[in-house]
Amino acid sequence: MKTKILLGCLVAASLLPAASCSDFLTEDPKGKLVPENFYSNQDELNLGVYSLYSLVQAFQANSNPLIVQCQGDDVTSTTGSNKAAYLSADAFEVPSDTKGLDDNWMRLYAIVKTSNMIIDNAPGANASKEEVDIAMGQAYYWRAFSYFNLVRIFGPIPVDLHNVTDNNAVQIVSVENVYAQIVSDLIAAENCNLPAKYTGNYRSIEGQNLYVSQQTVKATLAAVYMAMAGYPLNKTEYYGMAADKAKEVVDGVNNGTYDQSLLRDWENVYSYGMNHHNETLLGIDYNATLGGWSTGDSQLSSCHQLASLEGGWGDFLPERLFWKKYPDGPRKDAVFAKQLLVVVDDKTKKRELVDWWATRDGQPYNGTNAVVTEYRPMYVAFTVNADDTGAPIAAPYDYTKPHWTGMCINKRHQIIRYSEVLCWFAEASGRSGKYEGEARAALKQVRQRAYSDPAKVNEVDALSGDALAEAAYDEHGYEVAGYVFALVTRRADQFRMNRLEEAYNYRAGSQDEILVPAGTLTHSVDDAGKPFTYTTTQDLKLQEEMPVTVGWSGESSMYQIYPPKETEKNPNLRR
Repeated sequence: MKTKILLGCLVAASLLPAASCSDFLTEDPKGKLVPENFYSNQDELNLGVYSLYSLVQAFQANSNPLIVQCQGDDVTSTTGSNKAAYLSADAFEVPSDTKGLDDNWMRLYAIVKTSNMIIDNAPGANASKEEVDIAMGQAYYWRAFSYFNLVRIFGPIPVDLHNVTDNNAVQIVSVENVYAQIVSDLIAAENCNLPAKYTGNYRSIEGQNLYVSQQTVKATLAAVYMAMAGYPLNKTEYYGMAADKAKEVVDGVNNGTYDQSLLRDWENVYSYGMNHHNETLLGIDYNATLGGWSTGDSQLSSCHQLASLEGGWGDFLPERLFWKKYPDGPRKDAVFAKQLLVVVDDKTKKRELVDWWATRDGQPYNGTNAVVTEYRPMYVAFTVNADDTGAPIAAPYDYTKPHWTGMCINKRHQIIRYSEVLCWFAEASGRSGKYEGEARAALKQVRQRAYSDPAKVNEVDALSGDALAEAAYDEHGYEVAGYVFALVTRRADQFRMNRLEEAYNYRAGSQDEILVPAGTLTHSVDDAGKPFTYTTTQDLKLQEEMPVTVGWSGESSMYQIYPPKETEKNPNLRR
């Protein structure tokens, strides 16, 4: 009973002050729900780490904290409904609905707070050095993770390492100094000598790590060094350090130290039938009871699905141009639905397969004649099929069969995959002039699984320097397309390379590029739901419906404003 009560106190202490960064900064030490002597033994140490992971779950439990990813050129959102915040990010404008900013800030600083408590108090626990190091390593890592996310979204931010009281007067820290703290924390985590492979309940599941491993820390350091090499610090010497750190992971995989590899078939990367696989270095797991609605449940099963489909929320949809430019092959077939199984009769629930660009009359899209209302493709990262009873099927998604329409599912969020590390290694090597032979081999591994055309794989052999780096940069964007949960999303890549303006220019431009050329055979249904095929007589254009009305303002367009409720409390939150 004592253990259960203490866990409740830990979670409460983590969550109650989490309304804002400044809330925990003004906490009265005499009122702490977790006393400094709580971490006195192994059981209490475990409970502290479990509390930390409950907050890690909460960070991505729903889509609000991920709204900013709509700035990337791979993701947009549906119109109407509750999507104003998503569309503001898409248009690079200051949002009137700040739920995304509020939740991102609140949930990441809640992780920081609990990490601080572990770092400050765990060394006094009556436990083995190995166990104390594991707890400390988790805390150092997730504190770095939180600041890494915050600094790329808000720029200069408050940094607190000990949950100190400062009467709402905390100063913001420069981007450079935030990165210095991130690196310091990751090196501290690395020095904890975390296991490469965990066993036992709560630390592993189906043979895969739940806790942060040593290879995850190294991979994250590579990503952080790459971020420091790019915008806004532009310390290009860090590309060499990124290549070194990524190489440690790649070498560890090659010599068997790390149990990571690429799955043979891309369709299994997002398969609910392989929820846990060794391509994932870092994942966030959620409750196994379907249909829950707490921060321990992944509420994102419908976030990529079109609203035209049953149960679809339309939070994160593909940009049409990104879909068009995406290379053909097994990866594209696994990342996007090849066709959409649309209900064409509400009474009978009769479904027909159609191309997403299909129109009911065989004429160019005019805003009203699309079979799929959004006139847009669909990512299938979280989409699963349903059996005859409506229950989800543990298998790769099959676009020809009905999809599950439930709202919450325990599908793992894959924060870092080994394919990304291979891309980071190739890009950082190309930009630094290191390891180019090994880097080309790494990039070829990624392409061999993604492309059907051997020429696309073999052309890597002729790449070096900038060409190799750019190819790897593109490849990483394809690997994480639409996957707003990743540590390094497409938006993060474009931010690092100071290329978000390209996404803005596309959205603000004429958007008259040909989407489907005349002469393409299209599958469609008429108003009565009768299927037919037609050949387009005219070129179909992109024809976006969400015009951008604000001008580009450089840094202020790329960074998000501080949450207004935070600036009201802390006058130092000003740029």
